[in-house]
Amino acid sequence: MKKVFFCIDGFSFKRISDFYRNEHIRRSRLRISAMETYLRFELERRFEWQSDPENLVMEKHFYHPGIKPVRGNLLNFEKNLADSGYIVHYQGENVSGPRPNRSIFYDWIISKNFKKFDIFALLTTQGQYANIFRQNKQRKIPSILIGWDSICQNSFGASSWWKTDKTLIEHASVYCPLERTLNMHNDEHPLTGIMFESLFSPKSLLSQRFG
Repeated sequence: MKKVFFCIDGFSFKRISDFYRNEHIRRSRLRISAMETYLRFELERRFEWQSDPENLVMEKHFYHPGIKPVRGNLLNFEKNLADSGYIVHYQGENVSGPRPNRSIFYDWIISKNFKKFDIFALLTTQGQYANIFRQNKQRKIPSILIGWDSICQNSFGASSWWKTDKTLIEHASVYCPLERTLNMHNDEHPLTGIMFESLFSPKSLLSQRFG
């Protein structure tokens, strides 16, 4: 049984999801529940692992860029995280810029020391997490980076290129450019049509904050 430790940097996820909701022709946010499906697909394709739940177990963490909602006031996205099996960590304050979430470092160190995983996976674009991949590489621990590159609008409304930090890519065992998957058409996609469409939230859910 293979074990995966999967972390999602909530700041990067929100930026990507906002782009597909507000700027991309799809006008749909990303569906958080489909990220596991996508990662299992990449693990099977890149490492030739059997990715079904009977052969690969995944521990999932989402590092939320904001504060913890008041009990009884959870938004749909937070409920979706819980329903999808994510352990949610909150930054502790509202963060408008790409400040690293220290909990990612702490959880990675603990999990590494207790040998809780066979591979480490992180969805992020931020170079602040490069040391995790660097140390994994030095210790010969496989790691998979899910990143994203695209021209998008910044907080001032000006178009700029949002790129995954090169240092992350340099030290990751495998780099998965998420935009290549998300920008494909159904008829050319390596995933089945149903699986591909599951990456995006249905139109009725567009009011959700992150996906």
